[in-house]
Amino acid sequence: MFFRLADPGLDEAGWQPAGLLYASGSGALDAMLDDAAARLGGCERRVAASLLFQGYAARLLSPQVGCLVTSGCVPAVPAASLRWRRPDAEVVELGLEAGTGWLGPADVLTEVMLTQSFDSHLRPLADAVRARVRIPATVLRDNAASALVGALRLADDKIGRAWRPGWRLLAEMALAHPRLRGSGTIGLGEPAFVRRSCCLYYRVDNGGLCGDCPLAGRAVG
Repeated sequence: MFFRLADPGLDEAGWQPAGLLYASGSGALDAMLDDAAARLGGCERRVAASLLFQGYAARLLSPQVGCLVTSGCVPAVPAASLRWRRPDAEVVELGLEAGTGWLGPADVLTEVMLTQSFDSHLRPLADAVRARVRIPATVLRDNAASALVGALRLADDKIGRAWRPGWRLLAEMALAHPRLRGSGTIGLGEPAFVRRSCCLYYRVDNGGLCGDCPLAGRAVG
């Protein structure tokens, strides 16, 4: 589900503009946060906010990663063309109206992908979330980094020979971008990526520490 953006024109039911979520006083975002908390067993609202943001970032970034590594392109994802809805099986689903995009080398496309994703979507969403929940901006930034690195690792077998050694090269390009700088480090062994801050998943009932968590090996509670 993370590597696809639905076509709202094929099934128009329930789609709403992405900007509605980012707007000040958005009741849609409040409802989504409540839904996320309920689905996570009634966890703290800040925990639900963190994990909702990470899921949104994954759904936004993964399709762009897929286009980049398989076709050497990145689609344009302006706020005016991105849509969202809340199907029964997911907290949120994203759709994109057909439009233009970019072709180019990996470093240029990575720059385009992160700049448009943060400036048009993730930064406004983070501001809206933080207006409702007390959570550091760095946690949300690191959530986006985790989502992006996860997408690159999943797509590693699709990455072209010109971009070898694969996902690590693209991840290092991404983490050097101003929007993600300082969000984590890439290693040669495992864990191959360690983020700077924790996403708070361990505070969900029956949750735990993620594979890229900086708290691994430390007592948490």
